[in-house]
Amino acid sequence: MTVHHADFAVAVTQQVEVTTRDGINGRVIALGWWTEPEASRDPEFLSTGTLYLVVDPKKPRPVWVPEGDLVAVRMV
Repeated sequence: MTVHHADFAVAVTQQVEVTTRDGINGRVIALGWWTEPEASRDPEFLSTGTLYLVVDPKKPRPVWVPEGDLVAVRMV
């Protein structure tokens, strides 16, 4: 499993639960994104990925999950 990190993050105030293809299942507590180094030199450069910080009761700590790994999202 790849370890992801976010360069920037914001808290999620709505109750959202997600499931990933790797079996991570839980509540989202933050949305984050990362940028490539080129972003600091080019103001038109877009962030390259969106991440969800998920609290899965089976894991010892929250996990950053890439948006592309989500298989289900639901508002609770």
